[in-house]
Amino acid sequence: MTVREVILIGDERLRQVALAVDPAKDDWRQDAVDLADTLADLKTRLGFGRGLAGPQIGSPWRLIAFDCRLGTFVAVNPRITWCSSETFSVWDDCFSIPGRKVPVTRSRTVTFECLGLDGQGRVFERLEPDLAELVQHEVDHLDGILMVDRAEAEALERRAQS
Repeated sequence: MTVREVILIGDERLRQVALAVDPAKDDWRQDAVDLADTLADLKTRLGFGRGLAGPQIGSPWRLIAFDCRLGTFVAVNPRITWCSSETFSVWDDCFSIPGRKVPVTRSRTVTFECLGLDGQGRVFERLEPDLAELVQHEVDHLDGILMVDRAEAEALERRAQS
């Protein structure tokens, strides 16, 4: 079991767009195992944690570890394929920004696809709001977007409309 340190806001690696995994290669597999181990450790030590994205442990790969009602697994090359037009506001928090919560607007439901570690495709259709929010948060990490970016963009938009 290899547990890595969670990278905190200010570290430029959180702003990098993660690289797509080539399932035929093995250069990403250790990062996938470490990601799952790190999420399990966080959940054990802190009592919470439903997801963790590769960039949060310094991995360059498009990987997300989940431990929630979706199951306990690593999503390889996850992507959101559909978002509802209906949105909702949620107080978001993040292991990379400890002690801070910010209000963000997310799509109420999403569909996402990924590969499992076995290379088999998985599709998660029209997730409920709590899981939709989680998936959106973690996929944002893969695109170098943090929850504070979403909150700041929304605040600027509200100011522009006033």
